[in-house]
Amino acid sequence: MKELKLLHAADLHLDSAFESLSPEAAAERRKGQRKILFKLAEEAEQHGVDAVLLCGDIFNGIDAERETERDFCRAMGALNCPVLISPGNHDPYTPYSFWETVHLPENIYVFKTPDIEGVEFPGVRARFWGAGFQNTFCRPLLCDFTAPEKRNDMPDIMVIHGDVGAGESAYNSISREDILKCGMDYIALGHIHARSPLKKAGETSYAYSGCTEGRGFDETGEKGALLVKISDEGVSAEFIPLGGIRYEIVQVDISGKNIMKAIMDAVSGLTTNDCCRLVLTGECEEFPDINLLRRKLDGCFRDLQIRDETTQKRNVWAQVNDDTLSGAFVSRLYKMFKAAKSAEDRDIIELAARYGLSAIENGGDLI
Repeated sequence: MKELKLLHAADLHLDSAFESLSPEAAAERRKGQRKILFKLAEEAEQHGVDAVLLCGDIFNGIDAERETERDFCRAMGALNCPVLISPGNHDPYTPYSFWETVHLPENIYVFKTPDIEGVEFPGVRARFWGAGFQNTFCRPLLCDFTAPEKRNDMPDIMVIHGDVGAGESAYNSISREDILKCGMDYIALGHIHARSPLKKAGETSYAYSGCTEGRGFDETGEKGALLVKISDEGVSAEFIPLGGIRYEIVQVDISGKNIMKAIMDAVSGLTTNDCCRLVLTGECEEFPDINLLRRKLDGCFRDLQIRDETTQKRNVWAQVNDDTLSGAFVSRLYKMFKAAKSAEDRDIIELAARYGLSAIENGGDLI
């Protein structure tokens, strides 16, 4: 079998509202989303793929801004390969949707039917299968699908928007059993915004590419597409970053440390185009000055949030010589602490005092 190369992407959510941003900032983010279309096309050309698979929620609604329509058609229409689209719950196929009202380039094929159909393209040795959402919700599409009769050296690829392994779902629920009996070599999935590893059920490989760009701190990490290769050796999937805005939640333990150094070490992998939520943890003699940290970090990120979850450091030796169980316990350890030869030994003894006090104060349970 000649190697088949596919670029799999989903959940671009073009023309998102970005309601938490100012109108100007929201417009800038939507412009950035459109740039990802051209980056996607660039990756398809660079890797010489045989087809691009877009698995739903390309748009955030059934309508699109004029600039978005133009850029989508320019980016995808310039490719010398088929672009297959399975409409999702945000951009379902209707007679009044983008998929019907806009004149699409000839290389774009939209699965418009509520039942799975197959299609082939000249020069591409593969059969493609898919269906499209007709409204916000969709019945399970694979449960009644009959596996096609296999043809020599002809991989079967499915492009679908749906919910795998979620049990009862209103968004095209797909079970492992559905995948086992579908007869596909690869299922390109959309709907779940977190990228999945390449999985397998029987002879069928499948994966979620995840969204192409995060839109909030519930969509963290680097986003992009999957370069899928199918050959006699099997199916492989390589993550291709698309360079969009990245959201990260970074926990920084600042106990006994230089706060700025601890923060800069923790965020060393982020850029000024990224959005960062810092969560400060640990025990401190004094609580950190959040306003000062904001000033020092100004310009380091596209957006910065700081959450202070630190606690004030407890003086574990405050009860030395108290006529209590806790006092007797820490008094004994304090003698060992004073006699310790190294800072490391003192740290261990102080930690033992903390654990011991927690156990005493919580009825024997360590916290």
